[in-house]
Amino acid sequence: MNKIIVHKHRTNKITVGLGMDISADTITSQVRVQEDPESDLLMTWTVTVLDGATGELELSVDDSTTAQITVDKGYMDLKRVSSGEPLPVFDRPLEVEFRGTVTA
Repeated sequence: MNKIIVHKHRTNKITVGLGMDISADTITSQVRVQEDPESDLLMTWTVTVLDGATGELELSVDDSTTAQITVDKGYMDLKRVSSGEPLPVFDRPLEVEFRGTVTA
């Protein structure tokens, strides 16, 4: 999978398809400075389930959050809890590139 691009000073939305039923699951996602889940938190995605039966999600973060990010990259996790049990989604965190906003 390619890295995730987040534009600073903008509201960002991405769609993720997990390809499995997540109707009864809890999904969360954060971006941290390093791949280590204990490293500093950069941002938390708002997760909206678009279709639980197919596992389609929308991850969003607003411009007030992205405006505060001063680094150029981070690492994103996606956590899934089903019936009280944490289940893996990715083998390892995905790289996130933070880009400045181009203005006219």
